[in-house]
Amino acid sequence: MGMKSSLILGILGLIPFFVIAISCFIVPPEQDVYNLLIFIFLSYAAIISSFLGGIQWGLITAASDKLYYVFFPLLISTLPALVAWAALLLLGTSLKISLILVISSFICSSIHDYFLYTSKVTPYWFLNIRVPLTIAVILLSGIMYIFIS
Repeated sequence: MGMKSSLILGILGLIPFFVIAISCFIVPPEQDVYNLLIFIFLSYAAIISSFLGGIQWGLITAASDKLYYVFFPLLISTLPALVAWAALLLLGTSLKISLILVISSFICSSIHDYFLYTSKVTPYWFLNIRVPLTIAVILLSGIMYIFIS
């Protein structure tokens, strides 16, 4: 049951990424709403990245008896949120740097997901859902990176 619910909610979580990205290609870059769409895209990505770190934190604390050393995995689980926050702070300076940071936060989260999977902290189906969702977000963020003015 957890796998099906996670998959459905994960796919639904991709909808804002797609809608905002498509909207950015429809709206001319000269209009004020274009910058608002970029801000919304990066803000949503930062929230999702923070959420993923929270999932990792919860999995680590729930399975702390399976891990030899808990401090480092907990520390790593905070990195996606901190990197995404930095992306938001730099938003006014450089959209491209902000997008690179958001992409980096999702890559960091994926690498850590794999570590948690190999440490038997996540369910067997966890990576089967997380990897495709993360690839979709990274691809959409990469497309935004290429096409922003």
